[in-house]
Amino acid sequence: MESCEEVVIVGGGIAGLATAVALKRVGVQSLVLERSQELRATGGALTLFPNAWRALEVIGVANKLVRAVHRKVLLEALAEELPSDAVRFSSKLESIKDEIIDGSSISTLRFEDGSTIRAKVVIGCDGVHSVVAQWLGLTTAVRSGRSAVRAIAVFPDGHGFERDIQQFVDDGKRAGIVPINDKELFWFMTHTSLPPGWKNCFFF
Repeated sequence: MESCEEVVIVGGGIAGLATAVALKRVGVQSLVLERSQELRATGGALTLFPNAWRALEVIGVANKLVRAVHRKVLLEALAEELPSDAVRFSSKLESIKDEIIDGSSISTLRFEDGSTIRAKVVIGCDGVHSVVAQWLGLTTAVRSGRSAVRAIAVFPDGHGFERDIQQFVDDGKRAGIVPINDKELFWFMTHTSLPPGWKNCFFF
């Protein structure tokens, strides 16, 4: 049986879950649709700057976090603020179609398994190759002209760095380290041009 939701959020990453929590705070129920089978742990650490931190304070999540965390820690903190049935996994969206029903515009979302959901409001948080963005007619992703290498280094006996961000910048290159805790460091290197042979890659 086809369900009808007031608000559907496509994408269960940081943006999607944060949007759902913010709506819940003002009394609006939503359904988050995530294509993965569980919360995505893609990515390593996440550094939260003042604007992001203020947003987390507003939705009541900041008190669970520190300024540099594993991405999954933030996802879990957001998910804990939502009812258990607010996120539906294994929901790979294929298309969206608008219809007029009883004088009101309704969007029908069709999924890879053939199921459909109708929604009065659709919010797209589904990343680079967004089905929602295509439905809205937005431009496709373009190359940013930057390449990056990022990783987490683990020091079993402790790394000895202060809990400060250190960055080194020179002629379009940037490198830095961000302590996550006493034993883990997030490190990165970026460059403003693409390496040879990477012309078909996208960086955001």
